[in-house]
Order: sequence, then structure tokens, then C-alpha cells
Amino acid sequence: MKRYLIVLGVLLSVGCAPVPVEVDVIFPREENFLFTDFGQLLIYDVDPETGRSDCPVLLEQVRSDIGSPILSTDRTPICEFRAGGVNFGDVPPGPHAYVVIATDDADNALLTGCSIAEAYEGAPPVEIRLFPTADYTDATSRRPPLTCGSANDKCSGGCR
Repeated sequence: MKRYLIVLGVLLSVGCAPVPVEVDVIFPREENFLFTDFGQLLIYDVDPETGRSDCPVLLEQVRSDIGSPILSTDRTPICEFRAGGVNFGDVPPGPHAYVVIATDDADNALLTGCSIAEAYEGAPPVEIRLFPTADYTDATSRRPPLTCGSANDKCSGGCR
């Protein structure tokens, strides 16, 4: 399994200094990373009482309108996630669902993942394991064979 680190610059509204929060995005296999072109990180508020059940609901509804995230990146090249180039300047206090959606260039959601975490100074990295969506096999089987064999090749020179 490959781990890709996203470092979120986080400023809690209760503090006055940035609190770095590390987010590890874990792809099942390197091949899964190679088929993806873009990623999006979304952060949702969760109910502190029932927050653990929000991830399955959010992931199940990833194709429909799943409500408004409190923070969201644009559709970002997947290699920027690997290089730690995805960040936010301010995350409100409290528990949140961190959702990652990895898509191909046709905007097919290939992989999704979610984790519940709270940002605070000294917090452990938020680990988000990605899993193939129901459309993964169909979407990747219609593509031409990959022209690069590693994440380093993809991110240094591109592939397809």
C-alpha cells in the first residue's frame, strides 16, 4: 500500500497559531493511484454524539449532493496530494469527516475514503484509506493501458 501525505495548514478558531494537521491518503495499490488524475478533499461537520456513523453515509452518497462541506478543495491534480500541496488555512474546532474523492480525467469517481478526526495541536495524522467505487473496474477497463509504472513516473513526467 502506498501512503500519500497531505499536510493541511490548520488554524483553529480557538487558537492563534497555525496547527499543522497531517492527512495520510492511502491507496489500496499503486496502480489505483496511477489511474487517478484528480482528487478532492472535503471536510464536513459531524454530530459529536453520532459522528462515527457519518462516513458510511457520506461515502454512499458521494455521487449525489451530499450537502455542503464546510471546506473543500477544487478538483486538484492527484500528484499535488502526494506532494503535500493541498491545504486549508482555517478549520473550525470540533469533530469533522475528512472525505477524499479520487477521479479520472472524465470525472468518474474511482476511489473514495473518509475518516472522522478532530484537529488539535499534537494530533496524530488523519488516515484516510481509499477504496474502489462500484464504477472503478468499468471506468479503468475502458482506458488505454498505463504508460508509466510508478507514482514517481506519473508525478514527474505524466503518463497515459
